[in-house]
Amino acid sequence: MVIIFFFEIMRTIECQEFPEDHTYYRTTSPVYNKYLRDHCHIHTLPLEGWTRFGWMKRIFGKYAQLVKFERVDTEPTKEMLASHGFVRGVAIWIPFRRTDIPKGWRKLVIGTHFTRTGFTHIENHEYYKKWNERARRARKKFLSNDPEEIQIRLVDEKAFVEAFRKVKVKHLFKSDYIKYYEAMISSGKDSIRSYVCYQGDTPISWLAVHDYTSKKQETQSLNAKIEVTSQIPNSSVHLVAFTSREANPIQAGTGLIDRWFSDSLDRGIEYINFDHLRDSSMEKSQQWYTDFKLNFIENECYFRDSYFRFL
Repeated sequence: MVIIFFFEIMRTIECQEFPEDHTYYRTTSPVYNKYLRDHCHIHTLPLEGWTRFGWMKRIFGKYAQLVKFERVDTEPTKEMLASHGFVRGVAIWIPFRRTDIPKGWRKLVIGTHFTRTGFTHIENHEYYKKWNERARRARKKFLSNDPEEIQIRLVDEKAFVEAFRKVKVKHLFKSDYIKYYEAMISSGKDSIRSYVCYQGDTPISWLAVHDYTSKKQETQSLNAKIEVTSQIPNSSVHLVAFTSREANPIQAGTGLIDRWFSDSLDRGIEYINFDHLRDSSMEKSQQWYTDFKLNFIENECYFRDSYFRFL
């Protein structure tokens, strides 16, 4: 008798293979654009018909500026920037899919961006079959919990922050995550989903996600097909999450991810984006959570190359 074992292998794709309709929220989301302007005091620049944006900030008063276009195929030029008050400075460019780099750009050896990301394309309610075996086992265990005792609730920002503050977790950036979450809420409340897993009345784990990038669809007019943008986001990105020790035995973290996938599918969302995965620029403390995210990721992608030039 021959026994065949099937192992799912997460694909590592090239940036040219990254889906064109699944973009980087930090350069396409209007909510994140507003967050940069209102909370980081950064001047954002419209690109490609406002479907993407870059940013610019002063580094030496009015005498020099820093420009950054990240995961955008339009390269910065002095002519383009002049109308936004650019005088002189340094431009950094991380292309999205493009490989034909114009003359004058040099590779930057110092890391200025997160190079590693991962996502899953969800098509039906059997999305969990794309997860690895460990995640599928954890999902099964979570679903076996008493639903009267263990519940995941979609909550408002007040309940989320209150639960966030109460959890007994030692984390260097906990207060920063709370501030970031509150700033994103103030920039686009309707685009943020906040989940808390409760054991009885006690919050033990939580997850906040941001839905972004509207779908583009073709429709037939009287004379021709035209492209329209729907109001339904096609991507959802992981923002912040915490899990207490009490959550581990019941696999609450996986339960939250499962709820995120399921609700996203019901909303018509196609891509689940796990945002940044640990690379050489991130602290070792991020490795555990990166390992957790990898359980659910179908495609991993690196945007290693960044370029600079003086303008």
